[in-house]
Amino acid sequence: MNPSFHRAGVRAASRAASQAASRAASRARATAAVIAAGIALITLTPAVAAADAKPDRANLCPHPPGRIVCVDQDHQRMWVQKGSRIIFDPVLVRTGYRGMWTPNGTFHVYARHEWPNAPLLPYSQFFHRHYALHGSRDDLRKGKSKGCVNMSVTDARRLWKTLEIGDTVYIWGHKPGT
Repeated sequence: MNPSFHRAGVRAASRAASQAASRAASRARATAAVIAAGIALITLTPAVAAADAKPDRANLCPHPPGRIVCVDQDHQRMWVQKGSRIIFDPVLVRTGYRGMWTPNGTFHVYARHEWPNAPLLPYSQFFHRHYALHGSRDDLRKGKSKGCVNMSVTDARRLWKTLEIGDTVYIWGHKPGT
């Protein structure tokens, strides 16, 4: 065999192996960056972080003696207080968007419909016109509410057991980015 031909073949094979290794390392770095960005996005999303936190003492929800549902649209979270004591820990919610706002103000639960197997409005508790607190089977971090206060079906079921007709609902703020 011609020695120069052999050396050229070895060099080409070495160069190809080096390029393949470089491409694999580049793909691994890109994959790691995408995973890290996704984790950072999930952990730093204000709605998710805020729903995990207890409301601070400066929260805007009033403290009447009875039960009050507090909906903080700025942080996309909801909880229930009785006086100043939290009786239903904060949960992630999805509220309306520009043109389909969730109304701000003080309201009262005037109608309740359990509908546990309903595809759209399980555990509905209406507080103003056609607006309700209700469960959603969709990912709350995606999509839009048409003005209702959406939460997971599990949270809506727990809220159903907590509230009664006449309980106060207090809503403030606006969904971030709308």
